[in-house]
Amino acid sequence: MAEIETAVVIGGTSGIGKAIALRFAETGARIVIAGRDEGRGRGAVAEAQARGAAGATFVAVDVADPASIEALAGAVEAEIGIPAVLVNSAGILQSGKHVLDQALDEDERMWRINYRGTLVGCQVFGRQMQRAGRGAILNVGSLASFAPLSLPSYTPGKQAVMGLTGILAAELGPHGIRVNAVAPGYTLSDGLKAKIAAGERSPEAITATTALRKFVQPSDVAEAALFLCSDRAAAITGVTLPVDAGWLIQAPYAHYLRGNPIRKAQNQ
Repeated sequence: MAEIETAVVIGGTSGIGKAIALRFAETGARIVIAGRDEGRGRGAVAEAQARGAAGATFVAVDVADPASIEALAGAVEAEIGIPAVLVNSAGILQSGKHVLDQALDEDERMWRINYRGTLVGCQVFGRQMQRAGRGAILNVGSLASFAPLSLPSYTPGKQAVMGLTGILAAELGPHGIRVNAVAPGYTLSDGLKAKIAAGERSPEAITATTALRKFVQPSDVAEAALFLCSDRAAAITGVTLPVDAGWLIQAPYAHYLRGNPIRKAQNQ
């Protein structure tokens, strides 16, 4: 039997979502990959099938539109039944700025996609799973779920995703449904690779902010996702797991050390 029997990966056409979908495929899962870009979706389906998926299908979805997510859920139930796993990976990024400079139209779009899209996905598929009496939901948070990064719409939205994950874990747990999240760090996705190639990001400066002095690979996040969605994590719910190469612990440690350097004992 496959480690993951059936799964829906919203935002599975690229980046971390695609890495998760392909990792699930390697276990023999039957997968529905959902996203906006049909070309990328078809490509992801072909890769999933090549990796060993029991079946792979693309369904178009716009997470900014609740009706589109409802339609996705109906299509999924008709295609594969009520899925055992839902992954909410769709989202958009934001460039750094000050709160006082935050445009309200950008703020509304960020919340509509990053938070409300996740919320509606949880609602629609959570109701299906509640009828089935089993399931696992995985949301995708961020380091911003834990730290006040200078992204005044993205950060509160990802903190809200972490809060939503905890609330749902409590509400859906009695129905046999687990709800967790991953919080990726600086992940060496195609987007970040392009920014590095264009000279817009310094890889040395980024890796220096992590305890392991390395980037997170999309496959690292996918491994964590597979664990949290599998029966190996049967007693784990309500957790937001950082997959960050130690960024969250390195930042406060390094800043404290600057004002309180460690000196060798005088008798050494």
